[in-house]
Amino acid sequence: MSTTAEFRCRCGEVRGTVTNASPRTVNRVGCYCDDCQAFAHWLGRADLLDPQGRSDIVQVAPATFTFVQGQDRVKGVRLSPKGLYRWYASCCNTPVGNTLSPSIPFVGIHASAFDQDAPRADTVFGPPTGAIQGKHAIGEAPPGTTKIRPSLLLG
Repeated sequence: MSTTAEFRCRCGEVRGTVTNASPRTVNRVGCYCDDCQAFAHWLGRADLLDPQGRSDIVQVAPATFTFVQGQDRVKGVRLSPKGLYRWYASCCNTPVGNTLSPSIPFVGIHASAFDQDAPRADTVFGPPTGAIQGKHAIGEAPPGTTKIRPSLLLG
């Protein structure tokens, strides 16, 4: 079964949808990378990280991702020359998407953007299937997060 999942920024000014949303059509992972952590702090939104610095990311195909309101409030930043392109709602500093390059087609959306309206991220996408970049975790790296796992990156 698939559905349309709605996402929005914290204040509701920026809204969008992901079509054909299901655990089989997305890749949901935890990311401990230093760039995700730096972005959350840059936004003043460390509340989006778990105690070990993990971001909960839902990766979707760009063709399934659409803004329906507030596109004029979406701003972008790249925190390092090789970092992801990170998009956020300037009205409330909510992350709304991460992209790598046109040649690697995915949009990574923080799962909390789906949890403000029903259905929630866990209901639509299922739980995260794993985690990556554990070498950047705060404290000890969680088991299984320090080696490259192509199945998570290319899901």
